[in-house]
Amino acid sequence: MKDRLTDDDFTEKKNFFDENAEEKELILVVEDSEYLNDYISKNLRKNNYEVIQCHSEKKAYKLLAQNYFSLVILDLNLGDESKSSGMNILHSIRLQDRMLPVMIVSSMQDDKTKLKGFREGCDDFLAKPFFINELIARVDRMIERFSFMGMEKKIISTEYSSGIFQIDMEKGLVYKNGNPLSMRKKQFDLMLYFIQNPNKILSFQSIYLNVWKESLPDEKTLESNIYVNIRSLRSLIEEDKNNPKHIVSVSKSGYIFVPE
Repeated sequence: MKDRLTDDDFTEKKNFFDENAEEKELILVVEDSEYLNDYISKNLRKNNYEVIQCHSEKKAYKLLAQNYFSLVILDLNLGDESKSSGMNILHSIRLQDRMLPVMIVSSMQDDKTKLKGFREGCDDFLAKPFFINELIARVDRMIERFSFMGMEKKIISTEYSSGIFQIDMEKGLVYKNGNPLSMRKKQFDLMLYFIQNPNKILSFQSIYLNVWKESLPDEKTLESNIYVNIRSLRSLIEEDKNNPKHIVSVSKSGYIFVPE
């Protein structure tokens, strides 16, 4: 028996299981180091995956809006203007798709960074340097689980529009009548959820689960957290925050977002 698996072992295994497959699973590799990106991508292709390579945050958003991916492998520091550009991509993905598998591969391996990655919604965190066979094994497992669950693949949009409001996911900006509005992270997340669900009664519970992405607190804490953030959001988008016409309260139920 071999003491250690080789790349050839993984190639044979993938060919055995996928020889009758109609389509290869598509993986996005977001890594600014050309050498490491090529190395990861080459080995994924050897194991019968289809790969699209990307070296920047801006390009990643474009590719996510154009392709249905089965997995995203994501470096955190992409050398862009924002040092947390990889985490920004993860945050944008999770605002739109809670199930798409995302693996962080990073030299930033302190506990604080790992915890933030998992809180943002990554499925796995692999520290550099790593053995390529370990990465392939983790990829196999995540894609197998995702396929078994039968989850629908989604396009990660870069722009949303509803009435007089628009959102640019890449720039992290909300526009009203074409004018940019400066918002904090939670306000932006709330606005995205509203724009995605116009003219519907959105309960306190659904707002919290989709924006905070945490377990529901007690009723008093739930309504208080939402009320504080809704009030600050109204001050940005309403002409008269005391008589709101875009974020309308529904007594004891939640809110309706009216985009016109």
